[in-house]
Amino acid sequence: MNKEVNILGGGLSGLACAIILQKNGYNANIYEKRKNSGARFNSDWQGLENWSEDLDVLDEIRSLGIDTDFKYAPVSELDIHYSDKVHTIRGVNSAYLVKRGTDKDCLDMTLFRQASELGVNIRHGTIPDGINFDIVATGPPTGNVLAKGIKFHTKRPDNCHMAFGSDIAKGFYSYLLVKNGEGTVATVFDRKDVRESENYLRNTIEYFSDFIDPEEIKTGKKFGGYGHFDIRKSLYDDNGAMLIGEAGGLQDYLWGFGMRYAFKSASFAARSIMTGESYDDLIKKNLHQRLKHSYRNRKLFEILGPLAYPLAFHLFRASKKPVKLLNMVYR
Repeated sequence: MNKEVNILGGGLSGLACAIILQKNGYNANIYEKRKNSGARFNSDWQGLENWSEDLDVLDEIRSLGIDTDFKYAPVSELDIHYSDKVHTIRGVNSAYLVKRGTDKDCLDMTLFRQASELGVNIRHGTIPDGINFDIVATGPPTGNVLAKGIKFHTKRPDNCHMAFGSDIAKGFYSYLLVKNGEGTVATVFDRKDVRESENYLRNTIEYFSDFIDPEEIKTGKKFGGYGHFDIRKSLYDDNGAMLIGEAGGLQDYLWGFGMRYAFKSASFAARSIMTGESYDDLIKKNLHQRLKHSYRNRKLFEILGPLAYPLAFHLFRASKKPVKLLNMVYR
């Protein structure tokens, strides 16, 4: 049996897949065109959602044989904003804040260290020719969900906010995350609205002005990012390689980012190699329904237009168990 596995892409899903395979007796090789894992990001805070399933996401990651020794912060309170209205929703460990980037405490670099210590052969800064790849984990090929934000240092207290509104980010949302003196403010929007990105970011900062020091924002670092969502008939490319993470469009199209799906798809690809099961079948059985639900709910938001924001706010405010409400959205 050939136990050599070649992975194109050294981001979250590629590293996770390599760790699982290496721990199960395979020799994993990663080829990453960037000089560092996590170089797409700016050490900004992002949310690792913990509401779409009953199993805690950290326990799920540990069950794959991946250590959770990266820096994370549980989120048990989130302020939801619509227009001039604010409502605090509460739920123990409803999400975890993690940093993405090349700093040593970032999720990406922690996985890189784990993989390296296990003996995974990681080659950064290489775009090889003539290699038959088993897995493609190169991140999103294009972006249909875009983000623009600022990472900054602050003396403000820890807080987490999410805001809806067409004046902030038409059809999507904005957020402010502050933890341990590090802040991230960002707006998320559709690709067709890319020309409005600066306006969206400006409006977001103005909206959150009660929680942001403008002088701290001025010294912050701007960043941009994008995600890719697609429900594909097959998650194998033309050469037979498995597409994992955002390379396969495995992204939550509503509010959950894509990190949980990155780990899941990585584990299914590794399982396919180890057991001979069809990767397509594993994805269809375990992820497709959730992808369809996120797409359905995003389209519902678009159809409702201006009515979507007050409706979502009202549902969160009226619910006694808002985290359960979020869980139902993905069922």
